Amino acid sequence: MGILDFINRNFVDGIINDTSYNHVDMLTYIIILFISVYAVLKLLNKLKIKVDENFVIATIPYILMGSILRVIEDADILEPPVKYFFITPLIFFVMFTITFGCLLLMRYLEDKGKIKNYIRMYAKTGILFSIAGISILVYNSYADLKPDILVFSLVPALALTFFIYKISPAVGMVYLRSRIYSFAIFSFLLDSVTTYIGTDFLGYTNKHPFSSFLPSIFGTGIILIPLSLALVLLIIRMLEIDSRNNDNENEKYMLILTLVVLGFSMGARNLLAIVFGV
Repeated sequence: MGILDFINRNFVDGIINDTSYNHVDMLTYIIILFISVYAVLKLLNKLKIKVDENFVIATIPYILMGSILRVIEDADILEPPVKYFFITPLIFFVMFTITFGCLLLMRYLEDKGKIKNYIRMYAKTGILFSIAGISILVYNSYADLKPDILVFSLVPALALTFFIYKISPAVGMVYLRSRIYSFAIFSFLLDSVTTYIGTDFLGYTNKHPFSSFLPSIFGTGIILIPLSLALVLLIIRMLEIDSRNNDNENEKYMLILTLVVLGFSMGARNLLAIVFGV
């Protein structure tokens, strides 16, 4: 009974009630994430699917789709028990099934000569799914739309990303000009900017223990912006140093993809939730 109570209190209740994360489930999900990353990497290697910059970029629409589905659940468009599959951590398994299924299907169609480039079709399919998800949100939206949040969120995130892009050669980090590193930086900035706007001005609450703790100390969520920028730059620096001593390009880009997932999934969800008044 003690074990069942522990599981219900730390995992099941959070999924059913969609409440804030606690330290137990947060740590557990992080461990599961990194175990899953390496398991997927091994599977992709076995299938001889190259994980490179193009693969990472082609997967971004599926990350956006996951964020859209999460907001659809937040908007109470779905009913139990279906909605539970679109709450962390179950949504990760749902999105993996969709994403990996589309990847294998496009690879199969290329092998059969039905399409010329499976990565390109894989990306286009993800874009179509994302457009369909946005359409559902638009169809179910009412008077709470806040399109001005797009400007207040995207402009500072893009401006800071461009600033880092411009100064990167001067600080000996020219690799920050790559498309995927720039997008990773933008993703983390988007997450922190939207968190700041949502919590400081619009009455939203932060479900992540660490992100909630710092604003409570400093009295404002704006502290998350420089901290998230420093964090993503540090992680990118570590990835670059590691890649110089490791010839496994698949592993490097898989870790970059994980970084993008962590930043963009939360940033896009925050942005969409605020814009659609969820």
